[in-house]
Parts: sequence; structure tokens; C-alpha cells
Amino acid sequence: MPCLRIYLLGPPAIYCGDEAVNVPRRQARALLFRLGVRMQPVPREHLCFLFWPNQSETKARRNLTHLLTHLRRAMPDCEDLITGEDQVALNPELVWSDTVAAERRIADYSREPSSYALERVASLFHGLFMAGFSLPDAAEFESWLMLERCVWERYYLRALELLVESQVADGLFTQSIGYAQRYLAVNHLDEEMHCRLMELYAVTGNRAAALQQYRACADALGRELGIAPLKETKKLYLSIMQGELSMATKLEPRTELTLIPEGHVYPVNPMTNGVEPAMSELALAYAA
Repeated sequence: MPCLRIYLLGPPAIYCGDEAVNVPRRQARALLFRLGVRMQPVPREHLCFLFWPNQSETKARRNLTHLLTHLRRAMPDCEDLITGEDQVALNPELVWSDTVAAERRIADYSREPSSYALERVASLFHGLFMAGFSLPDAAEFESWLMLERCVWERYYLRALELLVESQVADGLFTQSIGYAQRYLAVNHLDEEMHCRLMELYAVTGNRAAALQQYRACADALGRELGIAPLKETKKLYLSIMQGELSMATKLEPRTELTLIPEGHVYPVNPMTNGVEPAMSELALAYAA
């Protein structure tokens, strides 16, 4: 059973058992997190590019060797880290990461869709990917971090969106409200989810909250985008205000969604010579 646990879906943290693991050097933590995202071998060339893109290959490789030595000393078990001549990896038998667990749960949901499987995906998220962590002096690492953050945010939001609709299908509107609130806490500019939450408040008899949700939507759109709500949103607001949408209204689940687009396959990341899936490229394709 893995001893070392790496948490990246929120503020990053490292644990061995119940004890927090202290890796003093920020760059060493960044290296550990990069290795932990997929738990697959990463070419040294790629790591050198992430951390020292403007240095010669010889100097960058020497820096990486020193950084790996520092990281190994900070880890509870020297066997947690596997270093080869051309690749570096964490030992999947000894190290666990929440991102790999999330990928497996997403795959489980894709095979057998259910609210339970979705809840298992959403339960791993505690904020933005590596929230609060940065490496300002490493622009390439920051670019990688931004793309990965996009990947995981989209998976989290899609899982919550699916949970909202699955609970509506089961008539569990209170649970749907909770998931919609979690969604908007991450993406408060999603007008469609604001409308869904307005509907949910209305059919559960909380007309005041539904009207307040419209105002929150209008404020966010006006303040950050300089636009007003769509005509459809205003129409929904008026129907709630006039009592046309109420507890007597039957709310139907929206069109069925998928957590991963049908027929999609993981592309190969050229920067890693095909060693690992390019999840950031997946996110961009998914967003499109």
C-alpha cells in the first residue's frame, strides 16, 4: 500500500501516513508535483526544459541531478523516486496521487455512468489544481501549470454539472442546489448554471433565493464582462417573480452530458516523446 500521498486537486500537500512531508525547496516540490500528476516516466529532457529552458543541456542536466538528490533526501523512502539515465518517475507501488485517482474514477464513470461514480470524482476536488502554488522564475513550468489547471477545472465543473442533472432526474432538488452552488463557486460567470439554480430554488419554494440568484448573476456579468443577462435569463426571472415557476412546476433534466467526449482518445504529447498522455492538450480539445 502506498505510503506517500500527493494531493494536487486543491492546495498541494504531501503526506506519509498522517504526517505531512516537508520538502523545503520550492523547486523540488514543483518537480515532485510534476512527476505526481500522471505517475508515469517523464524524460529528463522535458524536465530540463520546464525548469531551465535557457541553459545549456549540460548545465540543465546537472541542475536536474542536484534537484533530484535534494528531493530524494526529503522523501520518506528513497525507493519512492526512480531515476534512469533518460527518464524520471515516482514509484507507483509506493506513491499515490489524487490526480491519478481522479483519472481512474473518470474512467470508471465512462464505463458505468452513475451518480455514485460522479460523486467519487467530485469528492477528490478541494479547489483549483495546485491552488496557491507557483514558480515565478520558471515560465515554462508556469505555462504547464496553467494548462493543467484548465484540464482539471473542466473535469470538475463537468462532473458537478452532470451531478446537478442526475439529481434533478431523481427528484433530489436539494442535492442539485448544493452541486450548482459548488459549480458557481468556481465559475461564477456561467449564466446557464445561474438559471438552473434559479429554477431549482423556485421549484423548492425558495422564491427569494431564486430572485437573489438573478441579481448575483447580473452583478457578476456586469462587473466582470460589462454585459447584461440574456433575454432568456430575464424571462426566467420574470416568470419566477410572477409565480409562473413554482413548486408545482415539473423540472426535467437537461440533455444528457458526458464527462469525456464520445470517441475521444488521449493524444500523444510530443514534449514527452509519447511517454504520457497529454492531458493539457486533451483539455484544449475538450474546451473546443
